[in-house]
Amino acid sequence: METAPRQFSFSDVHVHLADPRFGKNWQETREYVERAESVGVVRMICASASPADWNATAELAKRFDSVYASFGVHPWSARKISGDWVPILKNLLTNFVAKNGSKAFLGEVGLDFAVKECDRVEQEMQEEAFRAQLAIADELKRPVAIHAVRANERVLAIMKEHPDVPAWLMHGWTATESEIEKALELGAFFSFSNRSTAPNAVKARATVAAVPRDKILLESDGPRPLPPNGYDGAPGAAPKIYFQRRDENGPILEDSSALLDAAKEICAIRKISEKDFFAQLEINERRFFRFVCEQEK
Repeated sequence: METAPRQFSFSDVHVHLADPRFGKNWQETREYVERAESVGVVRMICASASPADWNATAELAKRFDSVYASFGVHPWSARKISGDWVPILKNLLTNFVAKNGSKAFLGEVGLDFAVKECDRVEQEMQEEAFRAQLAIADELKRPVAIHAVRANERVLAIMKEHPDVPAWLMHGWTATESEIEKALELGAFFSFSNRSTAPNAVKARATVAAVPRDKILLESDGPRPLPPNGYDGAPGAAPKIYFQRRDENGPILEDSSALLDAAKEICAIRKISEKDFFAQLEINERRFFRFVCEQEK
C-alpha cells in the first residue's frame, strides 16, 4: 500500500494526538489531521494517558470534526497521579460533547505488570486506578480502551465485574485463543497497528489471525513513544517498529497514514482481499462507534 486507496474510508481508533510531536501548535496539528484525512482516515480517537492530557484532548475534539475524545489514566501513570482526579474524570465523561456530537470514551486504562520494579504495591496502585475508572464507565455505559501487558488474566477478571460497559477495545493486545474467547464474551473489539503485525511479533500476529473478522479495528497508536526506562513489555521490539516511514529529513513518527500498512499486513495474515477487509471494517466501525455517537446507530 505505497499509495492510499482513496476508495476506502476508515478510522484510527487509538492515537495519542495530544502528543506535542504531532504538533507544537494548532496549525501543525491541523496539518497532521489533514494528512490523515487525505489517506482516508475519517475518525481518530484521541487517547489520553493522564490528567495532564485531558485539556488538550478535549480541545482537539472541540476543534476537529474527525477527532473523538477518550479520557483516562494509563497504568504507567498510576503511581504519578495525585489529588481528586476521579470526580474530574467523571465530569468529563458525563458532560463532554465533541464538535462532531460524540460523547467521550474511557481510555487508555488497564494493567501493565511489565513496568520497572512492578512489585505488589505497583500492581495494587494500577488496579485501584483501573477499578475507579471502570466504575464510571459502567455507570455511564461508555466504551473502554484497554491496555493489558502481562496481566491478561487479571484484566479479564476485572472487566467481567463491569457488565454495563457496552464495548471494550483491546488495544494492541496479545492474547491466547482462550483469552480472546473470554474477551469476546464481554463484548470486545480488537485494534491492531504495525506493531501488532511486525514480522518479529509472532504472538501478536497469532492474535491478529485468531480474532473474528467482525471484531477487528485499526489503530496507529501514534506517535508510539518509546516505553519508560526499564520497561520490558515488548521483547524483541526494535526501534524500526516505532518509526515506520522516512523522508529526506529522516524518520517520521508513526501516525494514522501507517494504518494502510497495517491493513495490508492484516490481509496477508488472514488471507483476505483488501476490498473484503475494508468492507468488513466499515461495518465493524459503525457497530463500535454507535455507543458514543447517535448518527452511527
